[in-house]
Amino acid sequence: MSPAPHILQDRTDLSQVADEHPELVSELRSTRTGVKAGRSTVQFCGLIGVSEERSFVFLPRKSYTGIVEQDLKIARLTMRALARFGRDMTDRLGVATGGEGDTGRLAVVVDLAKDFMLYGIFSERSRHRSRTSGKPDWPRTVMREQSYVGVDGSVVYQDIHTTRAKDSHDSLLAQIQAAVMLEIARQHAWWIDGLTGREGELKRYTQPRLPRALWATHLRLLLPELYASRAILLANSLISYLVNDSTSRAGEAYYGVEDFHTVWEHMLRQVLWGVEAEWNSRLPRPAYRRNDGAIAVQNRGLQTDIVLRDASGVLHVVDAKYYDATHLGNAPSLPDIVKQFFYDIALSTVASGETVRGCFVFPGSNLETPAFKSVAMHHRNGTVAPDFPVISCHYIEMVSVLRAYTEGQKIALPTH
Repeated sequence: MSPAPHILQDRTDLSQVADEHPELVSELRSTRTGVKAGRSTVQFCGLIGVSEERSFVFLPRKSYTGIVEQDLKIARLTMRALARFGRDMTDRLGVATGGEGDTGRLAVVVDLAKDFMLYGIFSERSRHRSRTSGKPDWPRTVMREQSYVGVDGSVVYQDIHTTRAKDSHDSLLAQIQAAVMLEIARQHAWWIDGLTGREGELKRYTQPRLPRALWATHLRLLLPELYASRAILLANSLISYLVNDSTSRAGEAYYGVEDFHTVWEHMLRQVLWGVEAEWNSRLPRPAYRRNDGAIAVQNRGLQTDIVLRDASGVLHVVDAKYYDATHLGNAPSLPDIVKQFFYDIALSTVASGETVRGCFVFPGSNLETPAFKSVAMHHRNGTVAPDFPVISCHYIEMVSVLRAYTEGQKIALPTH
């Protein structure tokens, strides 16, 4: 059984991590993962394995509780969300090779685990010669055995040659699958249901004699000889797993993202009620007027994160912000605020007669009281500048979003 990981949180102070887990920081620095010059925190969300016995999971901000049992559940939820994100970012060919960071490979890990739990290790059925049991092989029996005449005049053979079907796990595809699944079970059984306790079974299969670096090459050579859809998909998934491998030593692995903002925005787009996708194509675009009177329009127009309609019919221009937003120092700055003002005005010009409101959505925690309710422009004398829109601030519990995203549920935008 793979050991449970140590749980940390995205944006944890680097000096604190170095004091408690110096080997982790050494790995992060050597691979330049999550540690950037000039930053005092580790910026990473996902799984990092430094050996077969030690691994770490960095949770998204506002999800860490400090209670081991709860944090382990949240870690499982986080890994499933990252795997689904990798699947959502998959190209149309059907095998997850893309995704932010290593989430594409994480989706492949889930695909391989599901295939193994549904069908087991790949087997090829072949027929083998036998005697007296199985399907009779009459031509061979007639040629090889002495016949006798029975009491009723019929021809009788004392021994009958037969063939029997036998499943074989000796093919190269089966050997590589078993070896890869053993790696996956060791690293991921703690969060993928159904893999716990399967390591002993996987160790019994024949291991490939080829060096690991050649497995993907030989699988590609094998592909033209495969005809069954399961075999083709399995081979392609194994190739994807191997060619995107971030492992350099036994047990070392990286599965996650350095910038969780992309995942946060995507999850909110998927789980919020009332999201309407067509508004970006309707928003105005910049256009230059030439000296000769001709108009040159830029191809790319405004791109809002999310536009949704709530139960009362109000349109909300949602800017997903992966910020703590607990004080002015970690809240959206003036450029973000100006952008929301502009989106509010732009959507109002094409949503004739509709009520439009801009808002920020931050990750929240059930352990904290939201810090901000709204953003408005104020005159120097402290009065509200009425010609600017007001931007609402909403906090949605991170764990609720992770759960809704992995389970295909919906969440309503909070109301003030």
